Amino acid sequence: MALFHTKVGLRGFHFEDFHLTFTLAAGIVAADAGKAVSLDTSAPNKVKLAGDGDTIVGRLATVEDRKVEGQLVGAVALKFANTLPIKAGQVVAVGDTVVGAGGGEVKKATAADPSKNFVGEIIGSEAVVVLI
Repeated sequence: MALFHTKVGLRGFHFEDFHLTFTLAAGIVAADAGKAVSLDTSAPNKVKLAGDGDTIVGRLATVEDRKVEGQLVGAVALKFANTLPIKAGQVVAVGDTVVGAGGGEVKKATAADPSKNFVGEIIGSEAVVVLI
Protein backbone atom coordinates (compact mmCIF):
# COMPACT_ATOMS: atom_id res chain seq x y z
CA MET A 1 0.00 0.00 0.00
CA ALA A 2 1.33 3.44 -0.95
CA LEU A 3 1.96 6.05 1.71
CA PHE A 4 1.01 9.67 1.17
CA HIS A 5 1.97 12.88 2.90
CA THR A 6 -0.55 13.80 5.56
CA LYS A 7 0.81 17.26 6.37
CA VAL A 8 0.79 20.36 4.22
CA GLY A 9 3.91 22.53 4.43
CA LEU A 10 4.74 25.84 2.78
CA ARG A 11 8.45 25.97 3.59
CA GLY A 12 10.82 26.11 0.66
CA PHE A 13 8.71 27.36 -2.24
CA HIS A 14 10.79 29.44 -4.64
CA PHE A 15 9.54 31.70 -7.40
CA GLU A 16 12.67 32.03 -9.55
CA ASP A 17 11.18 34.77 -11.74
CA PHE A 18 11.12 36.97 -8.64
CA HIS A 19 14.79 36.56 -7.65
CA LEU A 20 16.55 39.80 -8.53
CA THR A 21 20.12 40.99 -8.01
CA PHE A 22 20.63 43.89 -5.61
CA THR A 23 23.64 45.72 -4.21
CA LEU A 24 24.05 44.71 -0.56
CA ALA A 25 24.86 46.90 2.43
CA ALA A 26 28.37 46.61 3.85
CA GLY A 27 28.85 43.85 6.39
CA ILE A 28 26.48 41.32 4.85
CA VAL A 29 28.14 37.90 4.53
CA ALA A 30 27.21 34.52 3.04
CA ALA A 31 25.96 33.34 6.45
CA ASP A 32 23.20 35.99 6.19
CA ALA A 33 21.49 34.10 3.35
CA GLY A 34 17.98 33.20 4.46
CA LYS A 35 17.44 36.42 6.43
CA ALA A 36 14.91 39.18 5.85
CA VAL A 37 15.97 42.28 3.91
CA SER A 38 14.58 45.78 3.56
CA LEU A 39 15.37 48.67 1.24
CA ASP A 40 18.54 50.65 1.91
CA THR A 41 17.84 54.13 0.58
CA SER A 42 21.50 55.19 0.74
CA ALA A 43 21.95 54.04 -2.88
CA PRO A 44 19.85 52.82 -5.81
CA ASN A 45 18.92 49.12 -5.96
CA LYS A 46 20.36 48.39 -2.52
CA VAL A 47 19.09 46.27 0.38
CA LYS A 48 20.17 45.77 3.97
CA LEU A 49 19.34 43.22 6.64
CA ALA A 50 15.90 44.16 7.96
CA GLY A 51 16.20 46.52 10.92
CA ASP A 52 13.83 46.98 13.83
CA GLY A 53 10.36 47.75 12.46
CA ASP A 54 11.46 47.72 8.80
CA THR A 55 9.07 46.52 6.11
CA ILE A 56 10.36 43.25 4.67
CA VAL A 57 10.84 43.41 0.90
CA GLY A 58 12.41 39.98 0.46
CA ARG A 59 14.58 37.11 1.64
CA LEU A 60 18.31 37.10 0.93
CA ALA A 61 18.99 34.07 -1.27
CA THR A 62 22.71 34.43 -2.11
CA VAL A 63 25.67 36.70 -1.40
CA GLU A 64 28.46 37.37 -3.88
CA ASP A 65 31.45 39.45 -2.79
CA ARG A 66 32.88 40.89 -6.00
CA LYS A 67 36.06 42.24 -4.41
CA VAL A 68 37.75 42.81 -7.76
CA GLU A 69 34.88 45.05 -8.83
CA GLY A 70 34.56 46.60 -5.38
CA GLN A 71 30.97 45.63 -4.83
CA LEU A 72 28.85 43.28 -2.76
CA VAL A 73 25.78 41.88 -4.52
CA GLY A 74 23.18 39.25 -3.82
CA ALA A 75 20.03 37.61 -5.11
CA VAL A 76 16.89 38.59 -3.22
CA ALA A 77 13.66 36.59 -3.39
CA LEU A 78 10.95 39.23 -3.67
CA LYS A 79 8.23 36.56 -3.54
CA PHE A 80 8.67 33.44 -1.42
CA ALA A 81 7.21 30.96 1.04
CA ASN A 82 10.16 30.08 3.25
CA THR A 83 11.70 30.46 6.68
CA LEU A 84 12.89 33.66 8.32
CA PRO A 85 14.62 33.70 11.72
CA ILE A 86 12.57 34.99 14.67
CA LYS A 87 14.43 37.32 17.04
CA ALA A 88 15.05 35.67 20.42
CA GLY A 89 12.39 36.58 22.96
CA GLN A 90 9.80 37.53 20.34
CA VAL A 91 6.51 35.65 20.02
CA VAL A 92 5.25 35.10 16.49
CA ALA A 93 2.18 32.99 15.66
CA VAL A 94 0.43 31.58 12.62
CA GLY A 95 -1.54 34.35 10.90
CA ASP A 96 0.72 37.16 12.10
CA THR A 97 2.38 39.64 9.79
CA VAL A 98 6.09 40.10 10.49
CA VAL A 99 8.45 43.08 10.24
CA GLY A 100 12.17 43.42 10.75
CA ALA A 101 13.54 42.98 14.27
CA GLY A 102 17.16 43.88 13.48
CA GLY A 103 19.95 41.90 11.87
CA GLY A 104 17.61 40.27 9.34
CA GLU A 105 15.49 38.63 12.03
CA VAL A 106 11.73 39.16 12.34
CA LYS A 107 9.09 39.95 14.95
CA LYS A 108 5.31 40.31 15.01
CA ALA A 109 3.99 43.48 13.38
CA THR A 110 1.74 45.73 15.42
CA ALA A 111 -1.21 44.83 13.18
CA ALA A 112 -1.70 41.86 10.87
CA ASP A 113 -1.74 42.78 7.17
CA PRO A 114 -1.80 39.64 4.99
CA SER A 115 -1.33 41.82 1.90
CA LYS A 116 2.25 42.42 3.12
CA ASN A 117 3.06 38.90 4.36
CA PHE A 118 1.73 36.26 6.71
CA VAL A 119 3.11 33.47 8.87
CA GLY A 120 1.90 30.03 7.81
CA GLU A 121 3.83 27.92 10.31
CA ILE A 122 6.36 28.13 13.13
CA ILE A 123 9.28 25.68 13.05
CA GLY A 124 11.45 26.06 16.14
CA SER A 125 12.95 29.55 16.06
CA GLU A 126 11.90 30.23 12.47
CA ALA A 127 8.68 31.47 10.93
CA VAL A 128 7.52 30.15 7.57
CA VAL A 129 6.61 33.47 5.97
CA VAL A 130 4.61 33.82 2.77
CA LEU A 131 5.31 37.01 0.83
CA ILE A 132 3.54 37.08 -2.52
